[in-house]
Amino acid sequence: MALFKKSDNLIGLDIGSGAAKAALISEVKGIRRLERFGILEMPHGAIEDGMIKDPEAVAQAVRDLCASANIKEPNAALSVSGHSVIVKNINVAKMTDEEMQENLQVEAEQYLPFDVKDVYMDFHVTGPVPEKEDQMGVVLVAAKKDTIDDYVSAVEMANIQPVIMDVDAFALQNIYELVAENFEQIVALVDIGATKTNVNIIKGRNSVLIRDVSMGGIQITQEIMSQGGCSFDEAEDWKTNPESAKMDKEELSDIIALTSARWCEEIRPAIDFFYSLNEERPDKIILSGGGGLVSGFKEMLAAETGIPVEVLNPFTALEVNESQFEPSYLKRVAPQAAIALGLALRKVADK
Repeated sequence: MALFKKSDNLIGLDIGSGAAKAALISEVKGIRRLERFGILEMPHGAIEDGMIKDPEAVAQAVRDLCASANIKEPNAALSVSGHSVIVKNINVAKMTDEEMQENLQVEAEQYLPFDVKDVYMDFHVTGPVPEKEDQMGVVLVAAKKDTIDDYVSAVEMANIQPVIMDVDAFALQNIYELVAENFEQIVALVDIGATKTNVNIIKGRNSVLIRDVSMGGIQITQEIMSQGGCSFDEAEDWKTNPESAKMDKEELSDIIALTSARWCEEIRPAIDFFYSLNEERPDKIILSGGGGLVSGFKEMLAAETGIPVEVLNPFTALEVNESQFEPSYLKRVAPQAAIALGLALRKVADK
């Protein structure tokens, strides 16, 4: 299965443990237009730590999501991340794509913690290596077959054909590049989902460092449920809208602050590692995912890293019919929509 395969007419389908998101984007005369978008809560326990535990529940969620968003296209682009996926920036001797494909297994063996027989692999040439004329930069991607096969199977059960399997970090980068105004800056894209966080540091248009961390918004939700004696849905609402909470406001603030501090402790090492290799720091951090909505986290991350932090609104890069999509709704879900929109762009960017 090619991780960088090209296709047209795709649903961008972001299947997470907290929610599934679907998007459809059209392009006419260079203008990209949002045609469809939807988000639907994933049944609790259907996906855990990036692994599908209940394929039928996932398939039903995808069916319901596409029905509610009136999406009827048969083909989709999906993405994965987490411990089952390895992304490495490597340098190899200059060769053609055909030669690289032939040598991929040999090149990959020295970088992968998995047996190469157990993974799907792909690569993307990023260009020449500065001051090393005989070498080229390559992004090597490997994903465990059982993880990929489980996602493909669940989506096929929903009568949708997956034709691209991407990586969350690259899908996020796709949509960010539409929003970005200055490609001279070094930017850290930080996506905080329900159970995982992805850090992708990009320089120019190249991803130079990717880190996945097993933590996410569910940590705050579970702690609020425990201490606030509330339902899952109530806890989800309270962590982004503390003023609506029916529990002690100071206690709620402490829960959010403590978990946010732990997130910062996991994100900062990726930035420090990048600095140790390049003696440069990101010019800004761009937040996405449900974590981008958590009250006070943006400000805490900026204070902890000393780097300005913005929350991504990917819809600003698209033409949106406000009679079809309520602006306040899109603003509210914007950070969570980023990966699905980045996947939906694959049909545009790869033509």
